Amino acid sequence: MKRRDLLPAVGLVAVALVTAIAVVAFSSLGGGGSSTSPSLAPDVDPGSAAPPGGALPAPGIEASATLDPRITLFGNTIVAHVDVLLDRRKVDPESVRVATGFLPWEVVGQPSRSRQDAGSNTHLRTSFTLRCTGSPCAPSNTSGALEFDPARVSYAAAAAKAGDREALSASWPILLVYSRFAAANADRGATEDGSTQTLWRADLVTFPGATYRIAPAVLLPALVVLAVLLAAASVALALVAIPRRRKEPEPEPEPEPEPVIVLTPLEQALELLEDAGRADGTEDRRRALELVAEVLDLDHPDLARAARTLAWSEDDPQVEQTSGLATRVRGTIDTNGNGRGH
Repeated sequence: MKRRDLLPAVGLVAVALVTAIAVVAFSSLGGGGSSTSPSLAPDVDPGSAAPPGGALPAPGIEASATLDPRITLFGNTIVAHVDVLLDRRKVDPESVRVATGFLPWEVVGQPSRSRQDAGSNTHLRTSFTLRCTGSPCAPSNTSGALEFDPARVSYAAAAAKAGDREALSASWPILLVYSRFAAANADRGATEDGSTQTLWRADLVTFPGATYRIAPAVLLPALVVLAVLLAAASVALALVAIPRRRKEPEPEPEPEPEPVIVLTPLEQALELLEDAGRADGTEDRRRALELVAEVLDLDHPDLARAARTLAWSEDDPQVEQTSGLATRVRGTIDTNGNGRGH
């Protein structure tokens, strides 16, 4: 199969691929939002990750609060973290302040603060070491749940006037404190009824909003434009590949027939007098000689007399005699004209 014959098939395949890309691009419209689903929240510290380089909410700042660990035994020490992620183009990192309370738990030592920068984003972490050994923190039964008041994060916008501050809150997860007696029973394994005690708690949380390397609002129009360009290119390729009808070459004109030379009666008579191939041409030669004599009577009487003499001679006129006469006549007159002399 020739390459030119394959071009229409290639064009059709390109059209199909471009259509599929366009359908996928349009089907993804509106599908880039954040999704939520319940999940068991593992006891991890999400605030320990480096600050991402993606876009932040409209104020340019967000805050979250975590406890490490979230499940503890009475009398143990825990660490509370307040993580603030901000855009330095919108919020001044030095203006961020964290205020919170942990009653009846007490803060041990001074809070610590760390900072990490990535691009235009800054991650601030304020950590509090907490401990409670008093009776208010002792679980009444095998365990007790405690929820601290939300932490308050205040800040000043980059373009704000002096003294203008804004604030947002960060909710703490529930702290679960187990009695050491319950922990001792859990270490022994199964209870009398056959069940097993474990020191963990299921917590249904919502996943954070999805982030994108390229915003869907920018990517989707770009894909649509690319699909249109590819579709146009494939259509152009198909049009070019379609074999076109070739005009059949026009037949060459037939050559004009050679003009037929029309001989005058005198010329015909002279040719007859010169024709030696006629087997029985005596009568024809006599008639030809008489015709020559009639034509030459007025202008060439001598030639006319000679022609008439041969025509009426007793002996048959021979070709040698008649051809000589024809030669004299040709040399004297214009045989193609009207028989008159030059």
